Amino acid sequence: MAIRRKIPAKRKSKNRAKGTLVTKSVSVDSAVYTDMILNKVVPAITQKFPTAALKKGVKVQQDNASPHKAVTTEFLQSQGVNGIAMVNQPPNSPDYNVLDLGFFNSIQSLQHQKSNINIDELISAVETSFYELPVETLSKTFITLQKVMELSMEVHGSNNYKLPHLQKDSTIKNFSTFRVDCSSVIFDSALNQLNSLS
Repeated sequence: MAIRRKIPAKRKSKNRAKGTLVTKSVSVDSAVYTDMILNKVVPAITQKFPTAALKKGVKVQQDNASPHKAVTTEFLQSQGVNGIAMVNQPPNSPDYNVLDLGFFNSIQSLQHQKSNINIDELISAVETSFYELPVETLSKTFITLQKVMELSMEVHGSNNYKLPHLQKDSTIKNFSTFRVDCSSVIFDSALNQLNSLS
């Protein structure tokens, strides 16, 4: 969902006449973000999610950027939106966001293979790359996310860890059902650390 607007060009160029509608990006403040969530994201979720999943509840993860703080679960409920919860990712923790962890980079690498000379072509290239990206790529990223969580538990919540190469292609047969088994030693150590804080 690109956030953009069309405005008439103020000057002519070799590519267009003055007054031709050109696409411009929009700065995202809390009003723009709130409008996008209410009028684009929520309708897309309710239209595309299976009804059973909606009844269980859907969580939308957002980062802690200032404009995002305006949209909370309570705000959505006040607007008549039920079954959708807004969840903030931990601050300064892009490793816990599957999009930042690998999905955006995968789309970007496909997008860079396409030539674009203006914003409209760039948006089209990103959208096309999104649909071209194999579902296995996202599944692999979720597997990496599971390993990141385990490693973070091992170092008691720090991000001071080195992610090993998981050799997913050669060791995993079904990416959509695979899950990382957390070591019981790591789990117990993390639990003991948490209990010592209270």
